[in-house]
Amino acid sequence: MEPAGQTEQRRRPARERLLNAADELMFVDGVVLTPVDVILRRAGAAPASLYSNFGNKDGLVAAALERRLKEWTEAWDEAIAAAGSPVDRLLAIFPALRTYQRERLSERWCAFSGTAAAVGRPSREVTRMLDAEDDLLHGRIEHFAAEVVAGERGVRLADEVVVAYLGAITGMLRGHQERAIAAGERTARHLVEVAIAEQ
Repeated sequence: MEPAGQTEQRRRPARERLLNAADELMFVDGVVLTPVDVILRRAGAAPASLYSNFGNKDGLVAAALERRLKEWTEAWDEAIAAAGSPVDRLLAIFPALRTYQRERLSERWCAFSGTAAAVGRPSREVTRMLDAEDDLLHGRIEHFAAEVVAGERGVRLADEVVVAYLGAITGMLRGHQERAIAAGERTARHLVEVAIAEQ
C-alpha cells in the first residue's frame, strides 16, 4: 500500500508536482542542471505534462523561479512592514532572509544565484526571472538607502548593503546559515553607521 503522503502528492495537479520537484532537486539540493527525467520521476509525471505546462525544461525553471520570487517578495514585504525606522527598512532584507529560510522555502543558499552560476547561457525565460530578482533587490535597497543617506553617498551605501547581503548568501552555501545571515546583517549595519557618520 502506498504511504499517505505519496498518495496525497499524486492527487496534486501535474504542474504543482513538477514545480515541487524542481524546487527540491534544483534549488534545495542545489543541482540546477538536474536532468528532466530525474525531475519527472520525482514528480511522478509524464514528459507530456512537463511540455504541456511549461513548454520545456527552461520554462519549468523559469516558473519555479517565479514562484520563489513571489515567496521571497512576501517575506521581504512582511519584514519591511515590521521595520520601525528608515535604517530598519534598509536592513529588513536580513530578517526577511532569516524568516524565509526558517519558515518558507529552506534551501542551501539562493535559487537565483545558483541558477545564474550553473547556467552559462540562460534562456530568455530564465533570464527574465533572474533580471526580475536583480531589479527587486537593487531597486528596493537603493530606495531605502536614499531614505537613510541622501545623494551619491546613498547610492554607494546601497551598493555596499547589496554586497553584504550577497556575501551572506554565499556564506550560507559554505557554512552555517544563521551565522552567515547574522554576519551579513552586522556588516551592513556597520556600513550604515559609517555612511551616516560621513554625512
